[in-house]
Amino acid sequence: MRLEDLFCNQAKPQTKIRRDQLANEVNDAYLGHLNAESEKYRCDPEALDKVLGGASHFNAIAEGCYDYAVEGQLKTTGVGPQDDNWLDFASFINQARWDDEFHSANSLAPSLEHLFKLGAIRARLDSDTLGDVATEALPTVLKDSECGYLTLNEVAFLAQMTEKAVRNATQPTAPDRLHTRKEGTRTVVDSHEALRWLKGRRNFKPTVLV
Repeated sequence: MRLEDLFCNQAKPQTKIRRDQLANEVNDAYLGHLNAESEKYRCDPEALDKVLGGASHFNAIAEGCYDYAVEGQLKTTGVGPQDDNWLDFASFINQARWDDEFHSANSLAPSLEHLFKLGAIRARLDSDTLGDVATEALPTVLKDSECGYLTLNEVAFLAQMTEKAVRNATQPTAPDRLHTRKEGTRTVVDSHEALRWLKGRRNFKPTVLV
């Protein structure tokens, strides 16, 4: 099971993530975590906030993740910090779901979950289509998941379309048809074909190395 399947399974492919949504969700998730931890350990949330240093660290991480997942900007320098940031991001949004489920902390962060899933799917596409240069630059938590193809659901996420709309694009009569093949019982799209088709979708930005 892939990491994003553990805590991002509520995300819908057609959802559009805006940069201005991030701070509110990060702040709500952080506040929920403070309340959950202060309740669990019987401590003062303000004192705990001072120890943890506030939500600014996670706001900065979310911005960086957005740059890659949505804007397609893959940094080729500072790979070590990127590793730490994406791992912290995964831990943060997973903890937000746990805080909500076990402490009613109102800390769910659906846009952040969607953002992580989008980054993971883009990483698979980039590993397949950009090769070693992408593999070397990608955060470790997003690596080692390339398989040469994407599912229709994954293509839908990158295009920010419904899976039904993507399926319609695979029909022989569709303009700019998306060509598919079978992988066992699943219908899949070879990664290079997926990239070709996605480049024609207005909501998709191809990855660039920066």
